[in-house]
Order: sequence, then C-alpha cells, then structure tokens
Amino acid sequence: MSKRVRLARLLQEGSLYAILLLLPFSKAVVELGFGFMLVGWCLERTDPAWRKATVWLNPALQPLIWAVAAFLFVCFLSVFVSRFPSLSMKGLIEKWAEYLLFFIFAADIGCRPRVAQRSIKVLAVSSVLVVVEALTQVLFDRGLLRGFRYRVFERATGPYENPIDLATYLMVIIPVVLVFVLMLRRGMGPRILGWLLVGALVVLFAQTDALGPWLGFAMGMVLFLFLASKVRSYGFIVLAVTLSTAALMPAGHGVETPHTKEAFSIAQLGMQDRWLNWQAAVGMIQDQPLLGHGLNTFMANYLDYWVGGERQPRYAHNCYLQVAAETGLIGLSAFLALLGFLFWTLFRGLRRVESSFRLPLVAYMGGLLAFVLHAGIDTNFYSLRQAVLFWVLAGLAVGLTVTSPRPIPLGPR
Repeated sequence: MSKRVRLARLLQEGSLYAILLLLPFSKAVVELGFGFMLVGWCLERTDPAWRKATVWLNPALQPLIWAVAAFLFVCFLSVFVSRFPSLSMKGLIEKWAEYLLFFIFAADIGCRPRVAQRSIKVLAVSSVLVVVEALTQVLFDRGLLRGFRYRVFERATGPYENPIDLATYLMVIIPVVLVFVLMLRRGMGPRILGWLLVGALVVLFAQTDALGPWLGFAMGMVLFLFLASKVRSYGFIVLAVTLSTAALMPAGHGVETPHTKEAFSIAQLGMQDRWLNWQAAVGMIQDQPLLGHGLNTFMANYLDYWVGGERQPRYAHNCYLQVAAETGLIGLSAFLALLGFLFWTLFRGLRRVESSFRLPLVAYMGGLLAFVLHAGIDTNFYSLRQAVLFWVLAGLAVGLTVTSPRPIPLGPR
C-alpha cells in the first residue's frame, strides 16, 4: 500500500470516527469531516493500483447506486422548475449531494477490516457523552458541554436544541449500544457498566416524552427481535422496559404537561400545526405534481399555501410530503426507490454476511427503520445532524454486507 493510500485511508477513517463521536454535539464536525473524507476518497481513487477499490463496483450494489444517481438527477431537474433556483442549487449541493456522498464514502470505509468494531465502540462512547450532557442538564439545569437549559422544555434535550431531536438520535443508537454490550467479551465489570449505559439511554429516551420516536423505535426493535434470534430475549427486555418507562414517565413527573396530554391523545393530533403543514404540502403537490416546486424551496413557498396555524415559513414535518412538494411525485418515487433498494440490499446481505457481522448489521437496520418510519411525521431527513447520522450508518451497514468474512469480536478473546 502506497503512502498516498495510507494517508487517504487515515483521512477517511479518522473523519468517520470523529463524526460518529461528535455529531450530537457539533454541526461543524459534519463539514470538516466531509471535506477530509472527500479528499481521502479522491486520493485513493487517483492511485492506479487502488482506483477500483470501491464497493460500488460490486454487482450486488448496482441497483442501489443507480437509485442514488436517479434521485440526484431528479433533484437536479427540479432546479429548472424552481422559482428560487439559487435556493434549489444550494439544497442540491450542500444537502442532498453531501448526504449521499457521505453514504457512498461510509460504505467504502465500512467494508474494511475492524472498521465495524471501531465504529460501534465510538458510537458507544458518544452515547456516554450524550448521557453525561443530559444528566447534568437535568441535575443542574444546564448541560455540561453545550449548556442547554432543562427548564426550557422541562425535558432533557442533551446536546440537541429540542427533545425530539434527542429522541431521534436515541431511537437509532439504542440498538447499536445494545449490540455493543452483547458482543463484549470482557469480564463482568465492563458488562455491568454496559448494561447501566443501556438503562440510562432507555430512561433518557422515555424522558423525552416524544410519541413519534417511541413508535419508530418500537417498530425498529420488532425488526431487531425478528432477525436477531440468538439475542431476542435481550432485545425484548429493552423494548418492554423502554415502552413501560415511557408510559409511566408522565405520572412519574407528578404533573400532566400540555405536551404529555398531546402525546397520548390521538384526538389532539389533527389540532396540531403539523396537520396544517401537511395540508400545505398537499396543496403544493397538487399544483406541481411532476417535478414539484424545486428542491429546498418548501419554506420559501409555504406562505403561498398557508391554511392556518402559525403564519411563518415552516417545514412540512413529513419528509415524504416535503420531498414530493419540492421534487414532485417523480422525486418521491425515486426517493422511495432509493430507500427500498437500501433495505433490500441489507436484507439480502444478511444471508451472506459472516455471523460475527450479523448482529451489528441487524442493529443498524433496526435504527434505520425507526428513522425512516419517524420521518413520516417529522423533519429527520431535513435536519443536518439527523440526516448525516442516517446516511453514515446506512453506508456502514452496506459496507458490512460486502466486507471480507472475518470475525470482529469487540473484546479480546
């Protein structure tokens, strides 16, 4: 391996671990990490001996890479029908192209030996930092690292600006941390600490008082239970404890907050601004059903389709409606095809993957499914840190399906 390739791989893997560790705390790490990943990936591609060392030349991944290309092409076409072409081009370059390049880079990195092992360890360490931030926020009204106040929502937000974003992160990360603990091969001490971490994440997740992420997490864990037969009992316990704690948490607070009442009353759902956002999105789709109003222009067009509620630019709070409003039904079809090929690739990869990789892959799949389901009632794919988390983990999962069949125990033998 040449010095150029060693440097390239160092840049790529170092950036990956930095993003996985610091993503909950910093948006800047996304841009810096993307730059270093891009440089490293290009350096590796310019070395004649390693030019074709990419998983994306694997025939099994061809449908997926074509789906990525098709969605980006529809996004590009939407620029030409946009009333705000500069906004649309900015959204194409700075959002969707960057997110999907993260996906491509992470898959190439994730197929390398020991990257899966290190990535899960880094995610576990990151979750410890999130717990510390949330715990100090609850105990002292101010988070240790980011300084967000508990009293703003009377719920923990950890390193995020609101509890829903924290809940979205936790619903994706809990299955991964659970697998980390189950695969530990050290003594009882580390295992006990690992289970304490899982317990802290579960309680913190319940404390966010967020119905949408709870439902997404429940469906993701059902997938985990179905696929991870050898550790099904542990997954069931985590799911049961999470949902039980979530159900009991409002009573444990001692008061019924307005948010709690909304969360547990289906009748309240249609009265929330979210329902009005969806109606505005449907109006946009009806007006321009094929290519939409242009990528990244939902908020710019929102007031023209306002039907009530707060009169200011808003997101749709349904990623699929927003994709359709911005890129039309053609764009929505391309995006759903991309997600469909992603999960088809992962499910198919389960049959080929070495047994030591199966649990990490199932954990990623559970978190990704929770994210995709929750995106139907929130802004996940339009929130920088949440979107990057999804596409990076999706790339690592794809990388696992084509990695060399070598076992990767998380602890020493």
